[in-house]
Amino acid sequence: MLLLLLLVLPLLANAQRWDKTKTHFGNCHTADYGRGTCLEPGNCDFYDVDKLDASSKRHCYSRQRPDLVCCPRESNIIPVLGVRINNGTTTTTTTTARPLLRLEAAPNQQTPPGAGSAPRPPTSPDQLPEHPYCGTAFASRVFGGSVAGILEFPWTTLLEFSEENGNKSHVCGAAFIAQRWLLTAAHCTHSFFMGPGRKLTGARLGEWNKATDPDCITNLNGRRECVPPHISVAIDRILPHEQFSVRNLTNDIALLRLARPVNWLQMQHVEPVCLPPARGAAANQLVGAAVDVSGWGRTEHSESSNFKRKAMLIVQPLDQCQAAFSKDGQVLNEKQLCAGGGIGVDSCSGDSGGPLTVEANTPQRDRFVYLAGVVSFGREECGQTEFSGVYTRISSYMDWIEQTIRANRI
Repeated sequence: MLLLLLLVLPLLANAQRWDKTKTHFGNCHTADYGRGTCLEPGNCDFYDVDKLDASSKRHCYSRQRPDLVCCPRESNIIPVLGVRINNGTTTTTTTTARPLLRLEAAPNQQTPPGAGSAPRPPTSPDQLPEHPYCGTAFASRVFGGSVAGILEFPWTTLLEFSEENGNKSHVCGAAFIAQRWLLTAAHCTHSFFMGPGRKLTGARLGEWNKATDPDCITNLNGRRECVPPHISVAIDRILPHEQFSVRNLTNDIALLRLARPVNWLQMQHVEPVCLPPARGAAANQLVGAAVDVSGWGRTEHSESSNFKRKAMLIVQPLDQCQAAFSKDGQVLNEKQLCAGGGIGVDSCSGDSGGPLTVEANTPQRDRFVYLAGVVSFGREECGQTEFSGVYTRISSYMDWIEQTIRANRI
């Protein structure tokens, strides 16, 4: 909806294509070669990928991306050669390169979850969960992507609006972050963008196909399997950021309180996404990282999708994105991030407020997923430029999220 109201932003004339080898899926650690980066095997420039053992692959494994390897960084590719003197004879031995720093969950993260005592299950509907009680990914606004698996992105939530004529519409998404809380874009709660006759009233959790309930799939063996029906919950409190700007869409973030808590711990098809393990403007820059956007927005056929869809994007350098958008007077700041997937792959109208997620590792090397951004705005014609998606950077709003939840517990 929002994208249709914005001016078309120009293609940056000298925009360069992102080399696929720059795409990474977070940091990792190899037993024999030190720190590395999770990559597709074909993009790893290690001299012999077959030498990377099973544990290297396990550090980067998720059911969504099972084939990633922990590719050693260039400085670690060749094991350090040591010199040992035995009985007056000099011999050369191979020694294992030691990591110099503790394992990072993703670039620029200093305090991954699990660094202290083991997290416990949330004890209240307002408590923000930590891994392993969020972001475990059952299978680990979208344009040019593919249909998500029936259990993929179980935190991606469909928002429901009441129209003046009594009908229901679904023009925004959200991320499920706690039993009683969703995170979305502030513009999804504002009448200037949604229209004066449209009111945000509820949410669907555990949704996959808007046209069916329950959702079912037929396996290759012909067996039909269904997940539980989606969960419809009313929204009883809408809390946009106090400094949200209608003019330039800064601080485009809002919390939505559910009328009743949704306890996902015993559910097959619903799970909250983790929040960023580090906070502040300098955290989670993620440039070059692969991220996933999911939702029910417009497709390449110019109609909203009944099925939840997904697309993999690459986080772009903010300065390049700022230069592209400034040509139309759109000012971006460090609390926003840009991500694109090249021509034909993008978030799009109807995905606003939906989650932009990234996979990372805990210090114990468990794979998890956290919320890097929410869909804010972009070009009217989705997927026409690598600078077409702007997202609100969640790590910049962690204090606001926690303070707002504390102030609205009752």
